[in-house]
Amino acid sequence: MTRILQQVKVDHIPKVSFLKIGQHLLFWVISYLFFILFFGRANRDYQTTIIFASLLFPLAIITSYFLNYYLIPRFLFQGKYWRFVLFLFYTFVFTLWCELMISMYVFIIVSDFQFYKLDPTSFDIVFLLVGLYFIILAFIAIEQVKRAFEIKKEITRLERRQLETDLKLRESELKLLRAQIHPHFLFNTLNNLYGLTLEKSDLAPELVLKLSDLMDYMLYKCNQPKVSLKSELDHLKNYIEIEKIRYGKKLALELEEKGNPDQLEIAPMLLLAFFENAFKHGVSKSIHNPFVAITIEVHGSTLHLRIENSRNSNADHAEDYTKGIGLKNVQKRLKLIYPDKHQLEINPKEDTFEIELQLELDQLHKPQQKSQWTN
Repeated sequence: MTRILQQVKVDHIPKVSFLKIGQHLLFWVISYLFFILFFGRANRDYQTTIIFASLLFPLAIITSYFLNYYLIPRFLFQGKYWRFVLFLFYTFVFTLWCELMISMYVFIIVSDFQFYKLDPTSFDIVFLLVGLYFIILAFIAIEQVKRAFEIKKEITRLERRQLETDLKLRESELKLLRAQIHPHFLFNTLNNLYGLTLEKSDLAPELVLKLSDLMDYMLYKCNQPKVSLKSELDHLKNYIEIEKIRYGKKLALELEEKGNPDQLEIAPMLLLAFFENAFKHGVSKSIHNPFVAITIEVHGSTLHLRIENSRNSNADHAEDYTKGIGLKNVQKRLKLIYPDKHQLEINPKEDTFEIELQLELDQLHKPQQKSQWTN
């Protein structure tokens, strides 16, 4: 908000328009008539009153514009309060002196020392000040109210523009993060396939088919901001099958699913990095008894994911698990897409690595088929 107000102070320049000129002319015509009525109510010599009002009128105009367009913006709005008070006092003294000079001029030159031609209030300092500063304060009040509305309107416009800019930046960052997912995942899966071909494993063709299904999902089925949770979990199950092909019987895999994901939606490819992390950094570097334990629970609109995997503490440092592109990517996406709707805990231990994610999801707009993940 401070940055927006600074922008308003820089950008807010009064614009001259025919409407504004007309408003000012109307105000000063009414003010001139007020001067005649105020200073001539007890005077029958209207000619003298008109002359007196006409001489006082330019002083009111000059003082009003000086206060409203110079003194107040230059000192009061800039926080220079002592200077503002000092110059305001000088202005007050100057206008009082000018009013007395005008009164003396009209009394001596115009009225030729004849008191009956002048309203008695013309020599009353209080009435002189009240008459003059009533118009000045009215002008300043109207202009400041108008200025406040203009500033509020400008702040609203700048806030809207800043919000649009933030949304565009957010969308661009999300597109960039999603663009990083496909190459990262493909790189890991091709590494798996390469390992099987080196071993001349009969499982390599099946892995190619699974990879083809995954690529079909990534390229054609998850280009929307949100996909059904059912589709995402089915995609993750396909990925798990690829890892089972790679590691075979040496991998102890536990998968527990609870709840019904049919009516929920989620950002696509959001959970994949957690699964990749478990197999790439955990199972592949565990010498003895590698395992992955996955629990997926859906309660209402809340998804709870828990993944625990073995790790070789001699092969990796704990921070290696959190420095990869995948986990950095998913943490950024969670902050951007679900800023106040997720809780993520990453717990590296001596022989295991554990992540827990609790995520509040939105309801799916269209019905989906019953998920094979439902127990």
